[in-house]
Amino acid sequence: MDERRRVITLLEEADWGEDTAMLEGLKAWNLYPVFWNALADLQVEALYKSPVHGSGHINRVMLMAALIAWQENITEAFFQQYLLACSYHDVGRYFDGLDLDHGARSAEQLEDLTGCEGEHLLELKAAVAAHSQPDHKMEEMIALYAPSDLKKTRRLACLLKDADNLDRVRLGDLKPEFLRHDSAKALVPFSFRLLTLDQAFKSAQAI
Repeated sequence: MDERRRVITLLEEADWGEDTAMLEGLKAWNLYPVFWNALADLQVEALYKSPVHGSGHINRVMLMAALIAWQENITEAFFQQYLLACSYHDVGRYFDGLDLDHGARSAEQLEDLTGCEGEHLLELKAAVAAHSQPDHKMEEMIALYAPSDLKKTRRLACLLKDADNLDRVRLGDLKPEFLRHDSAKALVPFSFRLLTLDQAFKSAQAI
């Protein structure tokens, strides 16, 4: 099993129990191949090497993003951008602790990692930079990158923060009241089950 893309294996082989119907619904979504391709194309060598913010975290955040996007009925282009933000939002980390500036450092690597340019790149960089800052600083951080579509960029940042925050279950610090979308709040029970399944599957594959 490719540890760095474990969600692919989970989706193919794991027993999802009570979440089976939801995952089957996701797989039937017309944009599911976009998610699958993003996982397959993930540049795992660029990710921060860590059991806390490394590839396992990124895999789970990408799955959360797909489930959120499915419910939010977003466009294919926006979904692709959302998945790129989730893929590389932590590449600028130096350590696992509180680091408000790692989003901005991650943003500086996005052009090389994604090949994005123009407004698309500005929106992506602004959202990734904003994700590590408290919400009251979001507008200020986004403005530093001066994207033309501030509303779209803010939405991208908020969706990224929700997918990322759902995986705070691994830290014992998930606060559902801070999630910004009902689609994310509905995934709180799933986030606990996903972490448990992911850890169990990883342990079983290591035997």
